[in-house]
Amino acid sequence: MLGRVALWHRSRRRSRRALFYCLLVLGFVACWSFFTLLLLLLQEQLLAPLERSPTTVDPDSYMGRGVQVVVGHYNGNLPAEKLANLTEEQLNANNYRPRKGVGDNGSAVRLSPEEDLRSDDTFGINQFNLYISDQISINRSLPDIRKSHCREKKYPDPSELPTTSVIIVYHNEAYSTLLRTVMSVVGRSPKEVLKEIILVDDCSTRTFLKAELDRFMLTLSVKVKIIRAKQRVGLIRARMMGAQEADGDVLTFLDSHCECTKGWLEPLLARIKQNRKAVVCPVIDVINDRTFAYQKGIELFRGGFNWNLQFRWYSVPPKLSKERAKDPTAPIDSPAMAGGLFSIDREYFEELGTYDPGMDIWGGENIEISFRIWQCGGRVEILPCSHVGHIFRKASPHDFPKGKTSGKVLNGNLVRVADVWMDEWKHFFYKTAPQALQLSKAIDVSERIELRKRLHCKDFSWYLANVWPDHFMPRPDSLFGRVRHSASLAADDPPCLHWTLSASGGSKKASMHNCSSDARFDRSEV
Repeated sequence: MLGRVALWHRSRRRSRRALFYCLLVLGFVACWSFFTLLLLLLQEQLLAPLERSPTTVDPDSYMGRGVQVVVGHYNGNLPAEKLANLTEEQLNANNYRPRKGVGDNGSAVRLSPEEDLRSDDTFGINQFNLYISDQISINRSLPDIRKSHCREKKYPDPSELPTTSVIIVYHNEAYSTLLRTVMSVVGRSPKEVLKEIILVDDCSTRTFLKAELDRFMLTLSVKVKIIRAKQRVGLIRARMMGAQEADGDVLTFLDSHCECTKGWLEPLLARIKQNRKAVVCPVIDVINDRTFAYQKGIELFRGGFNWNLQFRWYSVPPKLSKERAKDPTAPIDSPAMAGGLFSIDREYFEELGTYDPGMDIWGGENIEISFRIWQCGGRVEILPCSHVGHIFRKASPHDFPKGKTSGKVLNGNLVRVADVWMDEWKHFFYKTAPQALQLSKAIDVSERIELRKRLHCKDFSWYLANVWPDHFMPRPDSLFGRVRHSASLAADDPPCLHWTLSASGGSKKASMHNCSSDARFDRSEV
């Protein structure tokens, strides 16, 4: 009997020991699973695009309801180290291998962590996810994102509309994005109005943009002209080269990484048929630079500029928004255009003086031509029924030609804008850009001033009063300048008042720190 009891106790101890070890193993597995999941979540956050969790906010980057501003061009040369590990073979490789269904209907493309790391190797080449772009068909489908009013709107028969030459300038553009731009034009434009596509190669060095590109263009049903510059001439002069070769009634300029949607062209041409002095822009939708998701743009925005003459988007004033309720398809007057995508009557473009030939590479040309159009009898409009997608990059993948810097080129171009078109208001620009003021002494704008006289253009005060009456420029009875602490005026570097937006894009916050070009106000702000 005692032996049985002892055996029972030993058996019970073994069972408890086994249960303990089982619980220990289960606890270890649970802890391991928890930490693995935590690491995966942290990795996803680290690899996520920066715009998903902004930590700082540029005051110029948020307007209206906190919507981030989108600009068409970016300043600055690409640091050499970003491409330092890529060979010529890698740079010249055409890895376009579309996979069925990838990115269809404008959907985002998601990669595994391993693929994501692989895509980083080539991201710097074009400053967008080339790995994903090369997997998406050049004929991918897109959603029809137009509002019902636009889908129902009737336009003249294509045979009654003016024809257009679509001009696309590129420099070392990715093969897949360039062809996707071209194919979206061909596939979503009435053949009766698409006179030709003109590709202007600004001295690209990629081998796949030579004979391989030529062979592909020969397979298309539409006429394609390819013009190749023998040396870098920049966006402005390259567009002028394309315009000189155009035969269409209307010039339509597009960037080389766009996707046109259904019904994009008819509103532009119909409006120019109504008014040949209307220079019209589509709503610019966003193609995500990392996932290539097609995201609808905001229709009730219009273009403007800041004191530095940098293009910015601004919300349409509430009063105009209410008026638009009567006809949501009506054009939106825009004080300035982004410049990458627009249509203009070819003869009117020539009458206006095309682009300013004294401007170099790119930068400021969109502000200059916007001022010229408005002040010389035309109008700049955004048409809410026309949508074109555009890849917006965080940095430029291209450097400037040898001997030129982005700062000097941009400031030189903006001097030409200010000195020709802004009259006495140019001094506000020079107060915020003293480096441009130094350059202005050596820049001759006499020919463009003569053009302004010949076209009988209005002054800049008229532009502010009639085109942008709700502008931010100081009024005649306003004070303008910096606000400094009176007790520190004798110091070598007295602090100035700065007024910035909060991280959420909401109310402004005042603080005192070192003076800079952005520490300026007019009396209405303080």
